[in-house]
Amino acid sequence: MKNVFVITINACLFLFASVSFAYDNLYPQQAYDEVVSNGAYILDVRTDAEFIWVGHPNVPNVVNISYKIEQKGIFINNPSFVSDVNDIFEDVKDTHIIVMCRSGVRSLAAAAALEAAGYTNVSNMLEGFEGEGKDSDGYRTIEGWKNSGLPGHTSSVGADDVYPD
Repeated sequence: MKNVFVITINACLFLFASVSFAYDNLYPQQAYDEVVSNGAYILDVRTDAEFIWVGHPNVPNVVNISYKIEQKGIFINNPSFVSDVNDIFEDVKDTHIIVMCRSGVRSLAAAAALEAAGYTNVSNMLEGFEGEGKDSDGYRTIEGWKNSGLPGHTSSVGADDVYPD
C-alpha cells in the first residue's frame, strides 16, 4: 500500500513539473513600468482585507479580485475568480494582466488559472506587494511593491476611510 502511495505522489509531481506556463515573471519595478508606460493592469488577488488594510499600489489600472476566499473559517479557491475577471475585462483575453498577491505565491496559481481560461498576456509579479523575505524581526519590510520605493504606494487606510459615518 505504501508503494502505491509513493508511486501516485511521484506521478503527480512529475505531471505538475512537466506542465509549463507561458506567463512572464516581472519584478515590481517592471510591473510599475508596464502599467504607466503601456497601460497594463495589476490584478491584485489578495483578500479584500489585505487590499484595504495592508495597502495597494496607487497607480491607474489596479483591480482587486480575491483568488482565495474564506469559507467556514478556511481559505478556498474563489470559485468565481475567472468569471469575475471575465466581467472586468469583458473577455478581452489579450489584455496585459499582471497578477499580484502578498509575496508572489498566490499569484502563481492565479496566473495559471487565467492562462488555462485562455488569457494570453499574463504576467506574475515576483515578490508580491509585501515581499518574500522577512527582516530579523519577522516583518515583511524587504522586497515587494511596498518596500521597493515605487511612487504611488498607498499605505494602510484607517477605519474612518473605509467606513465613513
